[in-house]
Amino acid sequence: MNFPVVVDKIHEFYLHNIIQSPYQYQSTMTLFNNRFRSEPNRWQWWNYSAPGSYFITVCILDKHPLLGQIIDGEMHLSECGAIVAQQFPLIAEYHPRVRLDEWVIMPDHIHCIITLGDYQHHNGIAVAGDNTGGGDNGGGVVGVVDKIHEFYLRLSPQQSPDPPTPDEIKQYRKMRRRMIIPMVIGKFKMQTSKQINLLMNTPGQKNWQHDYHDHVIRNSNEYWQIKQYIINNPRKWWDNRDNNNIDGNDRNGASSLL
Repeated sequence: MNFPVVVDKIHEFYLHNIIQSPYQYQSTMTLFNNRFRSEPNRWQWWNYSAPGSYFITVCILDKHPLLGQIIDGEMHLSECGAIVAQQFPLIAEYHPRVRLDEWVIMPDHIHCIITLGDYQHHNGIAVAGDNTGGGDNGGGVVGVVDKIHEFYLRLSPQQSPDPPTPDEIKQYRKMRRRMIIPMVIGKFKMQTSKQINLLMNTPGQKNWQHDYHDHVIRNSNEYWQIKQYIINNPRKWWDNRDNNNIDGNDRNGASSLL
């Protein structure tokens, strides 16, 4: 089996050059008021409706082991964890271009690979249109992809090194809210949190961290490494904890693989 989706040539160019950009975001986890929080970790100017595969990590608020426990290298779901497990297969219903790949539930976080097909793709599962509320089949951004790449090209080492203007940042953030990956993750968190709060009788309580970590998978080698990492995650849980890794960022995620 090959890498699920070959990204288009423009994004291939972007993936090849982004590590040289002085303005890419770095994913970090910091402690503030005794609570872990994720610093900005989106790729600057990336179109999160672009065809490709995305490695996603979402953490429970304050790293609380709400979803279950690891016993002898196997994950044992709590009732809250079972709610999350029931919602995972429904992700493909959120949008016609979405395909859920490997996923795992851990005591205080989840990992998954979400693949977006090309702009005309339909997974045969989602109902007609965009269930996430974003409008057209491109996640509401097909018409502004050129602007995103214009932003990127202006920041590339071969072009002007000037940082983006406040207006450009505002435009991009507005577009990003309508992109498929952020909408899918947002809906997943909303649906699971609502059901967890019904179970726990905690109406309105936040259960997930506000942000999440993503990694745009660059090639087949990365894809298989990350897939294997997800599969092996429960078995290696205590090794990771003993090493004081904080899952949900690069220290216990993509960068340890790549």
